Amino acid sequence: MHSELSEAFEEYRNGKGINETYYEEGKKTCGIPSELADVVIRIFDFCGGNNIDLEKIILEKMEYNETRPYKHGKKC
Repeated sequence: MHSELSEAFEEYRNGKGINETYYEEGKKTCGIPSELADVVIRIFDFCGGNNIDLEKIILEKMEYNETRPYKHGKKC
């Protein structure tokens, strides 16, 4: 998960556009969207393999976050 996210950040640091997808060797998808898709796939795979009900916890987190003020940590 971490390595895929790092790969997305490296694409950004290398000047690739946020929505840019390109192909290596005519087949392999590359770019920030592709790397972020890999992050999600790995997270789903990890959760599925460890019986984590990701949908349930996401809904709980979203419900809780609705009770918090905007920029609750005063972050810019």
